[in-house]
This record gives sequence, structure tokens and C-alpha cells, in this order.
Amino acid sequence: MVKLDLPVFRMMRIWRLIIALAALTLLVSCALKPSPQHDEVVRQALPKETKIPLEWKAGAGTEPVADNWLKALNDPQLEPIVAEAITNNLDLRLAAERVRIAQQSVVVVGAQLLPQVGASVSGREVRYSGHKLHDEDGTSRRSSAFASVGWELDVWGKLRAQQAASEASYQATALDYAYARQSLVATVAKTWYTAIETYLLLKLAEQSVTVFSEQLKLVMIRQNAGKGTDLDVVDTRAKLESAQDAVESTHQAYESIRRALELLLGRYPAAEINIAAAYPHLSIPPATSAPASLLKRRPDIVAAERMVLSAFRTTEAAKLALLPDFSFVLEGGTINESFSKLINFNPWLISTTIGASIPIYEGGALDAQLEIATAQQAQAFANYGSVVLKAFGEVETAIANEQMLGRRLPFIESAVRDRNEAVRIATEQYMAGRKDLLWVTDLKDNLISTEAELIKVRGLMHLNRIALLLALGGSFDDTPAAL
Repeated sequence: MVKLDLPVFRMMRIWRLIIALAALTLLVSCALKPSPQHDEVVRQALPKETKIPLEWKAGAGTEPVADNWLKALNDPQLEPIVAEAITNNLDLRLAAERVRIAQQSVVVVGAQLLPQVGASVSGREVRYSGHKLHDEDGTSRRSSAFASVGWELDVWGKLRAQQAASEASYQATALDYAYARQSLVATVAKTWYTAIETYLLLKLAEQSVTVFSEQLKLVMIRQNAGKGTDLDVVDTRAKLESAQDAVESTHQAYESIRRALELLLGRYPAAEINIAAAYPHLSIPPATSAPASLLKRRPDIVAAERMVLSAFRTTEAAKLALLPDFSFVLEGGTINESFSKLINFNPWLISTTIGASIPIYEGGALDAQLEIATAQQAQAFANYGSVVLKAFGEVETAIANEQMLGRRLPFIESAVRDRNEAVRIATEQYMAGRKDLLWVTDLKDNLISTEAELIKVRGLMHLNRIALLLALGGSFDDTPAAL
């Protein structure tokens, strides 16, 4: 037969009591209120007059948006640059650590739903001189060991509401990180194409210096021959000096944009990164889906919706904090001391407490917390509506710009071809002696100006394409931006 000593028997009874309390708590605990659904969040966040259309007003189609848009840019040189940024960008590292902090905050809040177990051990020794009242060496020794179990019974659901709020906040932080990755890639790509544009403009500025240098020589020759004036010389020299200034300023801009790109990649800003010498071919515009689908695809919008749910649960927890709290505490342990040994007494001490904490007067703190939570919930709704409308505006603007730039491009390309033809004809006439070189150089200057405009329009097309891809909520790789 197995014999159970008294302390063990009592502990078994206590654990049975704990299990019974746990089962009772599960049975009597109040369920949390249903959180607002997506359609309800949209309805409350947007003004009544704001209606989401079935199609984009700018006139794009409604085919599903595809991921992996980086490949669609047809730029193999950009892909390793993006990979380096994802690996080394320090702002992205900060965002990743915020996700880790939010994840562990869920654990901290959720731990309040579980029993809290602790233990304490202490010892004391007192030495007496002149007589021996205790041990043979005149020393009194005392030691104790106690364990405790504390548990707040979540009868009303306050702790579960706090846990749900923390989980929603964590999800929002994770989605913010996902959008930060997308935004980083878009920023790197925009900076890359701006650097290409600046490089091409620098080369044109250098060509302009060559043209005006030739023109100045010609004007001075004409002046010496009595066919030109001082005004022609001064005006042409001013044009040359302006072109030289343009080279310097464009070169500075080129250095600056390369440094900015290097900082995004986590490199030292030395303006040493190699930049492509031409734009890649831009493919057809991406599919756009229906406007309503944007609300569940863009990470920043879904994150704002999660913050609405977090604020809703926080408000619920603030309301439940006005109700009594119930708790259970179990403490047990033993005390050993010299005097107890003399009488052969080694006691076990066990206590059990079931209590209730009823808020009666808190100086208005609980009511104020509820007001704060309610206001923060209203803020979350307003922020969600603002994020949604801003996202719609970004897509509509990018679609409209895509179409406008697409219409401008053929005109400018045609103008470049015509100006090239004009330079060719003028050169032939000059060679035949029917026109002078001054007229040819003027036409070359006009050609350079038109080519510069073409470079800028193509640059705008690349920047706007990236803005559209980011605004639509597609992912730059194979992983969806919002899971």
C-alpha cells in the first residue's frame, strides 16, 4: 500500500481545486463581443457620401493584380540592387525589430490569462555569545521555502480583450513591415531610374557645351571677318557659360543621387555605384483589379484595419475594467529553525485565498481610461478612412499619369526624329555652301533640348509605373504583400 503524507495529500486537494476553478471559469466566462467586420469598418470609416466605384475612374481595366512586379520592369541590373537593399537597409531592420517586439508583447499580455507560479527561499543565521540557547555552537538557524500560485479569473473577458487587442496590433505591425519592404523596393527602383535620367542629362549637357564651343568659335571667326558683332560673341559666350554651369550642376545632382542610392543599400555614400547608361524597355501597364479589392490587398490598408480591431478590443477591455476582478491565490511552504528541531516540529504552512476586487472610487481614472480608449477607437476609424482614400488617390493619379505620359511620348519621339532630320538637312546644306555653321549649331542645340525632354518623360514613365505598382498593392516578389 502506498502511503501519502499530509503535505502531499493536501497539495493534491489544492490542485484539484485549481482544476475545478479553471473549468468553472471556462463555463461562466462571458464571451467577447463580435468584432466589426470588414464592410462595417469601411462603412463607419468613410463619409456617407463616399461611394467606392466598381471600376477606376481613370479608365483602367479590372483584371487581377499580379505579384512579382520587379520582374515586369525588365531590368536585370536592378534586381541585385534590390536584393542588397532588402538585406542591408537599416530602416528595414528597425521595422523588423518592431515586429519582434509586437510579437513578444502578445506573449506578455496573454500570460495574464495563465496562473502565475513563483517560489521564494530564505535563510538566516544568528550567533549568540556567552551562552548556548540553541545549537551546540550557540547559533540559531532559520530557513524557509515557499511556493505560490496566483491566478486572475477572467470572468468578464477583460484579459481576453486585451490579448485580442495585442494580437491585432501585432498583425498591424507585421503588415506595416510588409509594406515597408514594398516601399523600400519602390524607393530603390525610383532612385535607380532617377540616377539613369541624371546620367543621360549629364551626357546631353556635355554635348551642349561642345555645340556652344563650336558656335562661339564660328561667331568669333565671323566677327573677325566683319560679318558678326560684339553682341553675337557676348550672347554666344553666355550660352556656353550657361551650358558649362549646367554640366556642373547636373554632375552634382548625379553624385547626390548615387549617394542616396548607396545609403538605401547600406553602403558608404561615396558616389561610386555604377549606373546603367540607358533605360530598360518598359512593358505594358499592369492589371489593376477593382477598387474594392485594394482594401484587402494593400498591406498598409489592412494594417490600418487591424488597428481598428485593436482599438475596438482596447475599448472593450476598458469597459470591462469597471467590473469586479476575481483572483485565486495559493501559498504553501515550510519553515525550519533550531527551536522547532528541539521539539521535533517541522510545520507545513498552506493558505488559499479567493478574492474579489471591486472598483468603487478611482478618482475618475477608469472612466477616463474608457474615454481615452473610445477616442482612440474613433481615431483608428478616421485613420483607416484616410489611408483608404489616400490609396485610392494614389492609384487614380498613377493610372491617369500612365495614360497622359503614354500620349506625350509619341509626340516627343516624333519631335526628336524631326529635329534630327533638320540637323541632317542643315548639315548637308552647310556642306554645299548654302547655309552657315551657325545655323547648324542652333538646330543642334534645339535637338539637345528636345532629347532632354524625351529623357525626362521616359524617366517620369518609369517612376510613375513604379508608383502605380506600389499603389496597387502587388508584391515585388512571389510572396503576396498582404497575407
